[in-house]
Amino acid sequence: MGFLGTRAGPLADLALIISIAGFIILCLGVVYAKRGILLRHFKLTRLAVLLLIIAFIWMGPRFIGSFHIIVSSLTVLPILITVFHAVIGTSALLAGIFLEFDMVIKKTHYPMRTVFLLWILALLLGIATYIVRYILTPLPPR
Repeated sequence: MGFLGTRAGPLADLALIISIAGFIILCLGVVYAKRGILLRHFKLTRLAVLLLIIAFIWMGPRFIGSFHIIVSSLTVLPILITVFHAVIGTSALLAGIFLEFDMVIKKTHYPMRTVFLLWILALLLGIATYIVRYILTPLPPR
């Protein structure tokens, strides 16, 4: 049992908290960008991407390790939510890394807004995955 009081382990709870904290930091970065304080925007968005990388380090191997279960149950709604979360979250992470750490491309509002929307969708799907997997799904009988 994790420290949030669900059936999730402590690392799953930590990954959820890190992901939500990263999103809050990303939102603060957006506020600073809108105000024209770009140095703070850059620092906060880089911190948000680094936090997502930390959460991904825990989530990625769990997803890959469960791949045989995922493939065999692909039509079940909780599995679909997890797959969509993984695909959209990985896309958001890779795009965020590319935008944050590539100094060559000219960053425009459209790619950054797209990554921000992907991040929102990935976070919502991640929260849904957590709720379905660790709160709503009953324990198997013993």
